[in-house]
Amino acid sequence: MNKRIALYSLLIIVLLGTLLSVSAFAQSAPVTFHTIDEQNYSVDRATIYIDGAFYGYTDMVGSLTADGNFTPGNHTITAIRSGYVNATVNSSLASGTSITLVLVHNFAITDKNAVTLLVVQNTVAMSQVAGADIYVDGKYLGVTDTVEGKFSSDISPGNHTITVSKTSDVTLKNNTTTLDLEPGHTYVIMMNLTGEKYSILDPNLFIIALQKILFLGLVNTIELSIVAFATGIIIGLIMGIGRSSTNIVYRAIASIYVEGVRGLPLLLQLLFVNFGLPYLISNLFNVNFNIDIFTACVIALSVNSGAYMGEIFKAGIEAVHKGQTEAARSLGMSHNQALRYIILPQAFKIVLPALGNEFIALIKDSSIGLVISLPEIVYWAKAMGAQYYNSFTPILAAGMVYLMITIPLGKMVQYMEKRYNVNARTGNLPGEKKKKKTTEIPAEAAL
Repeated sequence: MNKRIALYSLLIIVLLGTLLSVSAFAQSAPVTFHTIDEQNYSVDRATIYIDGAFYGYTDMVGSLTADGNFTPGNHTITAIRSGYVNATVNSSLASGTSITLVLVHNFAITDKNAVTLLVVQNTVAMSQVAGADIYVDGKYLGVTDTVEGKFSSDISPGNHTITVSKTSDVTLKNNTTTLDLEPGHTYVIMMNLTGEKYSILDPNLFIIALQKILFLGLVNTIELSIVAFATGIIIGLIMGIGRSSTNIVYRAIASIYVEGVRGLPLLLQLLFVNFGLPYLISNLFNVNFNIDIFTACVIALSVNSGAYMGEIFKAGIEAVHKGQTEAARSLGMSHNQALRYIILPQAFKIVLPALGNEFIALIKDSSIGLVISLPEIVYWAKAMGAQYYNSFTPILAAGMVYLMITIPLGKMVQYMEKRYNVNARTGNLPGEKKKKKTTEIPAEAAL
């Protein structure tokens, strides 16, 4: 019964991964708008206009997805966000198009005579405060940049009331001060931290980071892992059969694939899929080919995992005794029928624990999506660290989330190893002492 449950669980994961794959690729059909600043950081709450008509706002990762039902031809897309220069592009809104609009901070276009305000934390580290709102005489002017915590603007000389605030960071207090401003000068404004003492491990930030990672990053990590695992099983099964095949051509192709993919770093494979593959296809076929970051991660992880699963399935197939095949052939089965009905069902039971370990490794490998800005667990940990100037606490929260996933899965794999290991069921595992059987002699016989 437990064997059937384990096999059914694997089939459910494969089916779910297939459905998610179809869903993921189906979602690539609509038009997607991305708003970023000049430092390649996402700009949230940007207003998107299409041909002068309001369409919507970008979410917290700077994205807005449209249904794709636009008239043919070029359209004017405009992104507007307070504190930034409006960004406008002309592009065709064909299905599956991804459009990036770069919003430049206001400070980037001012001249050398502008007044510069530098906002920093009032701590020993004196960290710059990015994204702080600047108000002059009660009028909102913009936000500090993401690199140096600076804001520059043409402000008239004289006394002005300056207010800096950052509503997204509850650990910083608003500061209002009066300064005699002169063009071309830089003024430093301090923001005090709430609370009595600054700590490397911030409990409040830990809760905030944990919530954001769970509700935003975990969903993408799980979806990416399941889709890549299901696709990898299909690739691995094909390659595993090929590696143990008697067909020289099939075995050679499978061997080249497995050895080639396993010999390359996963990071290199991801960069090739995300950057190199679109360039290659566009130049070979003279078409405009783009690939979204989620699909790029799925392809890279599936190809990489499929190579390792190919070796797992090869070992499972070869572990089934040759007598099974000979018995099947003697009953009149063809080679394919013997493989389908006799060999593979037994091989699946053998490799089930190894596949579980591969799934755990795949969940951890999904963090590589950070390098192409896929909003998974590590991405949000890094983003929270940059936002609150405390990298240790969000990373600790990310590690907690990974352990919440991998420890239960590891226990499940241990159970499967014991369940499908004959030595484990008979108590013959290494380190387990066998209990010696003692024969009790009846007292009458001893006399």
